[in-house]
Amino acid sequence: MNSPWYETWFNTEFYHDLYRHRDEREARGFIRELCENLGTTEGEHALDMACGKGRHAKVMSELGLITTGIDLSEDSIAFASRWANERLTFLRGNMLEPLPVNGFDWVFNLFTSFGYFESDLEHQQAIQHMSNALKPGGRFVMDYMNSTKIASKLVPANEVQTELATYSITRSIENSTIVKRIKVTHDSGTVDFEERVRAFEAEDLKRFVEQADLKLVDIKGDYGLSEYLPDQSERLILIAEKPA
Repeated sequence: MNSPWYETWFNTEFYHDLYRHRDEREARGFIRELCENLGTTEGEHALDMACGKGRHAKVMSELGLITTGIDLSEDSIAFASRWANERLTFLRGNMLEPLPVNGFDWVFNLFTSFGYFESDLEHQQAIQHMSNALKPGGRFVMDYMNSTKIASKLVPANEVQTELATYSITRSIENSTIVKRIKVTHDSGTVDFEERVRAFEAEDLKRFVEQADLKLVDIKGDYGLSEYLPDQSERLILIAEKPA
């Protein structure tokens, strides 16, 4: 059985090269803005679920949150762990399985680190596991792409050149899924990858959180927590609370 696309692609040097512009400086700016607008408090416990190489979790800890980052990628967790300290811990984990920690004031799922799975049941399980990691009164924050806007402005194809490789990228919408196919040409030859992310809309995500015993608090359209406008907003940021 082949591994899911995200297990393969996210563990390659090409993934990190293609998205190298998503650096620590960028993370610092948007996490500071998001946490300030959410009203996080120093000393609260936060989980960054699907933390990647830990750049967001690192900023959370610098803002005073006692932060745990969890990711499926062994390589990403190994990289992130060099930043670990008494306020910042990294663990390998899978959101499709019960998480190894709980009791959080905040659970963050950032930068569209969701929508990757084959079935709605798996997506529901992932939300439930994140819900289970919250303490009563804790809040869940999902930062998702605005699928409505992306679908209306989808760029069919483009090419990106870096020192490492050339990336020929095509995009399409197939069965309510945004599919990005990436042909990587480098010194040793050519290799193909893809990203497949469900084009969930606000109502879909609302249904998932409510079925996971969470109460929807709000839906916002950017990191400044402006009003969500389906045709205009840059992001779809869903905020939900676990009943006390």
